[in-house]
Amino acid sequence: MKTSDFKTKTIIEARNFPRPEGHWPLGLDIGYSAVKGMSPNKVFCFPAYAREIPQNREILKTADDSDIRYLDEDGMWSVGALAYDELYAKTADDSDEELYGRKRYYSKMFKVISLTGIAIGLMANAFGSPRHKKISIQGGLPAKYDADGELVRDVLSGTHRFEIQLGKGQWQKFEFTVSGNDIYFMAQPLGALLSASIDKNGKQLPTAGRYFRQNLIIFDPGFGTLDEYTVTRGQVTDTGTYPELAMKEVFRRTCRDIKNQYNYEITIPELQNHLETGTIKVVDRKQMKSKKYSIEDILDKNRIGVCRDAIEKMKSIHDYFSKCDCIIATGGTYDAWADEFKETFKDMEDLMIVPANINDTSLSNVFSIVRGYYFFLVNQLKRN
Repeated sequence: MKTSDFKTKTIIEARNFPRPEGHWPLGLDIGYSAVKGMSPNKVFCFPAYAREIPQNREILKTADDSDIRYLDEDGMWSVGALAYDELYAKTADDSDEELYGRKRYYSKMFKVISLTGIAIGLMANAFGSPRHKKISIQGGLPAKYDADGELVRDVLSGTHRFEIQLGKGQWQKFEFTVSGNDIYFMAQPLGALLSASIDKNGKQLPTAGRYFRQNLIIFDPGFGTLDEYTVTRGQVTDTGTYPELAMKEVFRRTCRDIKNQYNYEITIPELQNHLETGTIKVVDRKQMKSKKYSIEDILDKNRIGVCRDAIEKMKSIHDYFSKCDCIIATGGTYDAWADEFKETFKDMEDLMIVPANINDTSLSNVFSIVRGYYFFLVNQLKRN
């Protein structure tokens, strides 16, 4: 993989998805690296990062398509890739807890990226508008963090007023109310299982019955945590959440090795800005020299290292997968580990490795979990 493949992308793609009459369902995954969403008329993704900026700042460059700005009565924020563009090591004062911890829910940054995600999901296009429709949101949480749902519900519910600007477009005003009773949560890995079980119309496939008769592991390595969900013949028998075995750990080790090898201080958020080129520029201030170094090998070494650690952990938990029929794998981190997975399990007879986007490969595996959220919500609203 190229280092640019590891950089969190900004994607807003118009799509036409089934929806119940009178409702505007929104699947929303507010991850540690990206906010991902699916609504009746689109899928979208943007980096889960924001920085407050002065409203009177003079902008000299032409806006990029990936630029997102947020404005409310308290101030203006750059969001996603634009926020990373403005990040420098000397100005970065974000704490790990605010970015990646469970205490982030009441931070202003979390509210900004969450409301930005909801707003993008509510934007009208050729495939529909939420006007005069009831808004409902389905989200998810790491398997062991289910109690956090009430905290997130408290942040997202209520009446919200703010503006959003995408790229070169005009500012769009938003004012909407979401009831806490219309915000739902499930364990994140369950979204992957649902996505692997339903077709493009949200209908359950015959393979779903097979999954629920088997012994499954839903494997969800994300940015902040690796989550796994064990399903034994239709019964959830175990869950696990491992912060030390996710993409954040790959980045943490990469930053550590860059410091040790080049004496170059770099933070995890700042690393995002180096992934496009895969290089760092080291300056010798005494000699007035500078030189660029590739970080591709360092990143790849740590990608493989954390992947192998994760596989070893899973081996010990699941007795070398001796009773496992199928692993449903999801997320961008799994895509980065897919080759190692295939090599590890190539000689395991009757053990299937199923990517969670198997039923709609036109969507990246990055969207598999939020796709499961969306169709689960759609089907619940139809039943009700």
